[in-house]
Amino acid sequence: MAPLLRGAPAPGLYAALGPRLLTSWILWALEPALKAGANVFWLDAGNSFDAYGASYAAKALGWEPKEVLNRVQLARPFNLFQLETMVSLKLPFKWKDEPVVLSDPFPLFYDEDVLEAEAKKVFGRVLRGMKKLPAVWLVLVVERKAPQGREEWLPELLKSATGVANLLGPPSLRLEAR
Repeated sequence: MAPLLRGAPAPGLYAALGPRLLTSWILWALEPALKAGANVFWLDAGNSFDAYGASYAAKALGWEPKEVLNRVQLARPFNLFQLETMVSLKLPFKWKDEPVVLSDPFPLFYDEDVLEAEAKKVFGRVLRGMKKLPAVWLVLVVERKAPQGREEWLPELLKSATGVANLLGPPSLRLEAR
């Protein structure tokens, strides 16, 4: 994760796997870059953007929270179809070379109200949309068990990744950081 948080990584899809706190950890780790003037798009698919925690962290560092949080363009897709629209249609028009964080997307794809076949098609289109936009994509994957029939989607995402970091993931997902 260090190259993503400190330098200018090459465009591509990067994945971080970890516990529920992963989304907050990454937001807190990005704060120095935000304070220094970087901007980021944050697609909060898992509804876990911790603005209060980020605000407290900024205050603890002596920074104005509003100044830091204003550098985050936050969008919350409430279903996989909205996520697809954001990734494939809306983001390409707004994007200006900022990194894009896709936070905890799998609950949208695991929605039992969406047929597995339809969810798989949308998953494929979202992956293609991410690959088409030459951004630095950071996909935050919160550990959870995939429903039956949808177990291969996380490995498919990881195969597409330029880099993967597994932070305290379950044994079935343990991968070497690359």
